[in-house]
Amino acid sequence: WQEMGEATTMMIRGWQSLSYFSDNNNNLCWFLEPELDKEIVRMHKVVGNAVTQDRFIVVGTGSTQLYQAALYALSPHDDSGPINVVSAAPYFSSYPLVTDYL
Repeated sequence: WQEMGEATTMMIRGWQSLSYFSDNNNNLCWFLEPELDKEIVRMHKVVGNAVTQDRFIVVGTGSTQLYQAALYALSPHDDSGPINVVSAAPYFSSYPLVTDYL
């Protein structure tokens, strides 16, 4: 990466991230920067290692946020009953509480 220098540089303007909200046309993942979404999809198309059509990109600032997003995405939205969640240790102590809440 060091040999690539400026070719691998990405600039995020200060005004671009002053809010938790991005300009994403009411996307469920409301803090995902549109350019990041486009570049992730483009990368997977170039590499050919993931299906991107009719799929969503989920980003987070840490494992708890990604865990919550995964629970939300995998939970049936037409059922008020609990879902079964199995997680191998080690995991953060907050995960059981988050699981019960969601």
